[in-house]
Amino acid sequence: MHKLKLHVKTTLLASAITIAMLIAALVVTSAGIANLERDDDEALAEIQAIDLARHISDMPAPRDVDTLTTAANLIKGSRPNILSVRIWERSGDDFVERVSAAGSLPPEPMVTDVRETLLRGLASKVIESRPHAENQPLYRVFATTFEKGRPAGAVEIVERFDSIWSIAFRYVKSVIWMSVIAIILITLGTYFLFRQLVYQPIEKLLNAMSRAKGGDLNAQVPTSSNDELGMLTQQFNSMLGQVREMTREREEQSVVLRERVHEATSELELRNQQLQETNLELWQTTRRMNELGRLAAAGQTAAHFAHEVGTPLNLISGHVQLLKSDLERDPRDAQARIRTIDAQIERIERIVRRMLDKTKFETELSPLDLNATVRRLCDAMSPAFDTRGIRMVYRLAENLPLIAGSADRLQQLFLNLINNSLDAMPDGGELLVSSAVENGKNGKANRVVVDFADTGVGMTPEIMSHIFDPLYTTKARGHGTGLGLVIVNQIITEHGGSIHVESEPGQGTKFRLSFFAMQNELFASTERPVMVEPGVK
Repeated sequence: MHKLKLHVKTTLLASAITIAMLIAALVVTSAGIANLERDDDEALAEIQAIDLARHISDMPAPRDVDTLTTAANLIKGSRPNILSVRIWERSGDDFVERVSAAGSLPPEPMVTDVRETLLRGLASKVIESRPHAENQPLYRVFATTFEKGRPAGAVEIVERFDSIWSIAFRYVKSVIWMSVIAIILITLGTYFLFRQLVYQPIEKLLNAMSRAKGGDLNAQVPTSSNDELGMLTQQFNSMLGQVREMTREREEQSVVLRERVHEATSELELRNQQLQETNLELWQTTRRMNELGRLAAAGQTAAHFAHEVGTPLNLISGHVQLLKSDLERDPRDAQARIRTIDAQIERIERIVRRMLDKTKFETELSPLDLNATVRRLCDAMSPAFDTRGIRMVYRLAENLPLIAGSADRLQQLFLNLINNSLDAMPDGGELLVSSAVENGKNGKANRVVVDFADTGVGMTPEIMSHIFDPLYTTKARGHGTGLGLVIVNQIITEHGGSIHVESEPGQGTKFRLSFFAMQNELFASTERPVMVEPGVK
């Protein structure tokens, strides 16, 4: 196989690079020209649409169809890339076509955002860009026409943009001629350059090497230039002596050392770069974690707010429905329900104020009778019990010691527990609420205990281990926020109390709440719990 000479290889490489650069320059230039032409066409289309809209707005009503058609045809014929010019007329809350220029594309309905903007007359132009064919998008411009200061219609201009390749095709012939001329010049220049500067010095060097091979170690090649070939000649002359051999060995060792130093330096730079990238990633990760933390806190606060306000609103809804029937049957009962509704509304107001000022919230504790709080809450919940077929049973101890607590916060706590019991008994059941006193070592009333026990579906040990985790819920999507028991635990902590849960699948669930009793000589001796007749609510 015939080998190509050096100047031929160099010519081919230079020609390929030149052609590639010309093609790249053609593409880049065409793209720039296409963008400039597109910007000019967009600006001109917008100006034409606005001017035509103003011209139509200045025309007296009723506007002549022939005049409108003539104006649309003039706009369409002004530039070849304009595909459609259409005049729309307002009809109620929509636009209908009245006039279109000859040869326009079939009308297309306006998108909702464009139509609403035109109806309000809020902008002098509205633009919608969408694809039409490959690399040829359509540019739609709408301008509002007015009649007596009110939007009365719109002007639409649809324009097509030329693709980058279609613009580049215009310059192909020039690029071809430039490529041919460049290749001819490169070929001639490379040939004469290699003939004078490369081939002649190489021939002299080859002759000297042949003499050295024959035993003439004194063969020398005259140095005619200081370029690379001249340096090669000098090195060849030096190789013929013993000193040159020893010097070359030392140079090789020095080259090896420099390479190792360069490798070590490169590795160190790579490690430094990796360290910088790791520090940047760590900083970005920390910032993202902070942002996610703030978002999670905001979401939890919103869910907390919705959870607290939802229950009073449900109670109010139930009492309002029952109030209609009670007005005719028993006015006194209706008055009681009105008072209950009013109390729940006041509670919602307190919840809203507390949520808005949550950072400064402190629970105000005062002497409180738990039995009275439980009874008032159960009376308010009676519509929910009746609707779901729940039997309410009380076992409240008499002369129950007072505790230091907040009526609103404890009512919220009890509501969360009752709502959980209702959800656990979808087919009805029984909810037992009992209270009792626990004595301390001194024989005095030490703690007040309140139990909420239902006959619902119960919980597995796995579920019980997560019930106090924020946002954890086993309820269907949209029926639970996962904050109810979190709120219960928070309120218990605010009152210095404790909570204990007992549950088995299919055997129901029991929540025991324990609070410190207020020290009072009146309760020095603990009364035994008395049985109250079960009340069906």
